[in-house]
Amino acid sequence: MTDKGADMTEEPRVGVFVCDCGSNIAGTVDCPAVTEYAEGLEDVTFAEEGRWICSVDYLARMQEAIQENDLNRVVVACCTARTHEPLFKKTVKEAGLNPYLLEFVSIREQCSWVHRNDKEKATDKAKDLVKMGVAKARLLEEGEEIRLPVKTECLVVGGGAAGMTSALAVAEQGYHVMLVEREPELGGLLRHVSEIAPEGVSAQELLREMIEKVTAHEGIDVLTGTEIQEVDGYIGNYTIGVSQNGSTEGSGSGGSFGADTIIVATGMREISTEGQHLWGEDPRVVTMVELEDKMRSGELEVEGNAPGNVVFINCVNSRNGERGCCAIGCSVGIKNAAALKEANPGAQVTILYKDLITVKEEYAHLKEVMKEGVRFVRFSEDARLEVVKEEGDLKVKVFDVLLGQEFTLPADLVVLATGFQGSETVDTLRGQLKLSGNEDGFLQEAHVKLGPMDFPMAGIYLAGAARNPKPLRDVREEALGAAMRASIPMTNGFIEAEGIVAKMDLAECNSCERCAKNCPFGAIEMVEVEDGEKPKPHVLEALCKGCGLCAAECPKECIQIVHYSDEQILAQVDAALAENPEGKIVAFVCHWCALGAVDIAGVGRAEYPSNVRIIRVMCSARVAQDHVITALDKDAGGVLVAGCEFPTCHYITGNYKCKDRLDRLRKKLERKGYDTDRLWEVWLSAAMGPKWVETQKEMVAALGLES
Repeated sequence: MTDKGADMTEEPRVGVFVCDCGSNIAGTVDCPAVTEYAEGLEDVTFAEEGRWICSVDYLARMQEAIQENDLNRVVVACCTARTHEPLFKKTVKEAGLNPYLLEFVSIREQCSWVHRNDKEKATDKAKDLVKMGVAKARLLEEGEEIRLPVKTECLVVGGGAAGMTSALAVAEQGYHVMLVEREPELGGLLRHVSEIAPEGVSAQELLREMIEKVTAHEGIDVLTGTEIQEVDGYIGNYTIGVSQNGSTEGSGSGGSFGADTIIVATGMREISTEGQHLWGEDPRVVTMVELEDKMRSGELEVEGNAPGNVVFINCVNSRNGERGCCAIGCSVGIKNAAALKEANPGAQVTILYKDLITVKEEYAHLKEVMKEGVRFVRFSEDARLEVVKEEGDLKVKVFDVLLGQEFTLPADLVVLATGFQGSETVDTLRGQLKLSGNEDGFLQEAHVKLGPMDFPMAGIYLAGAARNPKPLRDVREEALGAAMRASIPMTNGFIEAEGIVAKMDLAECNSCERCAKNCPFGAIEMVEVEDGEKPKPHVLEALCKGCGLCAAECPKECIQIVHYSDEQILAQVDAALAENPEGKIVAFVCHWCALGAVDIAGVGRAEYPSNVRIIRVMCSARVAQDHVITALDKDAGGVLVAGCEFPTCHYITGNYKCKDRLDRLRKKLERKGYDTDRLWEVWLSAAMGPKWVETQKEMVAALGLES
């Protein structure tokens, strides 16, 4: 059925549907009493109880009720919005109602399952949640999905293994690729490698094959000796400025070109070992990549030139207080130790390690190397380990923590397996593309679970070792994944955003640019309005994720979020605190991880006090200072803000911005004489149901509330 929408000038006609969920809800909550209570709420014209309202039969019944009663708002009181909201949105849309005119209330996870030993309190809480849902529903506005066109031009930054793999995967789907590499030739770190471990494949043969395929593909233009100078625009409309000092035939000498999607595959490099273990002072001390270069060139395989005593030192600049495991040092060291033994069977090869990290076939390779006579000595961060030169000879002094004894090992060659860091271009690229990164120059994905190959900015994707160190197999697999991610909007021909987006009324806007600077998705641009006037913010709705950060930070309150406006949120606060406010906790809970923890507590039937009244927001970043102050002014016993555990957040920086805002708010409240002990915060992963439960118990006890 066509979505006829609703005449927003009409008086609200709210329908409330209360679910028994078999005995899941009705076994604890008095559902008939909740339904009767809903009938008496303002603007509710229809209320009904159903046994399983998510069933096919009842969904059809719901559509009939919407049409027969001319409902223009719907509240469903049932399970969790995290699983069932899309189903009910689809149902009301098929009934002819805009899907954004639906409000969801969870009386199973938040009432019946967690207060099953107190039917009266569970029922009272369910009534409150329905009242809050109706209060918001009365103010709901229509929303709609937004589309931006996306064509088929893809930019790949980086011409190493990841970049070439991504470029080929995109081009083989019929799309055009501009492959940009800052070095004079393709290959990246792979150009320095002799053999791929543990597969035993020649790295140089593999590299030649990849380069031949890339350069021969008619859908790929290769720009070598080229650097990105400027990036402007957004998905489907990027303009890329480059400079060239060397290029493949026919690629020109710089300039600019357009791109619809971007894959970043800038790779990694060794962390400098200057000043450590005589590196830079003695040519017999080399890094692992320098050893690979020597082996690739055949320098160490010439008869009589293979070193007799070789000592590998693992975990240089890694597995310490600054960074974790480099992920590939152990397997590469084992591979190269085996190669040196093969070149000189009489060589004494020793690997000094903190821990040996091997998986699958790497472990089998380790056992083989041990049989070939390679020695392994375990040391710790605190134990003595040093490379010294005595009468011109290199020696390595190490304390073996397993034997409890110090050894001095002669060395013709010392190999340092150092940690890695991102490309030297990363800092510049981060600014150009508005990317996140860490102190080691590795780029960070939008979300480790929800968007492992995406960046916050739509249309930009992450491939390979630009994210963290990893073996070639993983590099190429992630590169294929990034290519597939980039191909989705190019195949669809558009990107579509949900209708929960920022809306602006610029009448009071003073062009402070706070919204544009804070937006983690680059969805707000500053545009010229009239000559001589300051630029005003404009929302690129297809890029907006509806986190609400901009709305909460706007000093002039010029921004609202569809479905999560200030008026709607405060209406829920009013409804929650209309009766016995001093005994209740108003909790602003993010839809993703924090609400996930609430749901886990419910699934686990974990009992906790019934004081809390949850107001769902998409992100903790949406919680404005005024929301908290209003709840305190209405005598709430306590206010809780619950967001994602650090550092993860579905909206990248949302939890950080929220915490900073709460810190500022506490100072403001103290100056005005508020009791700041009533304001709590908790940061949760979706699995932290027990932490949510303990927080409720601790908060009720600390605030002296009657549970």
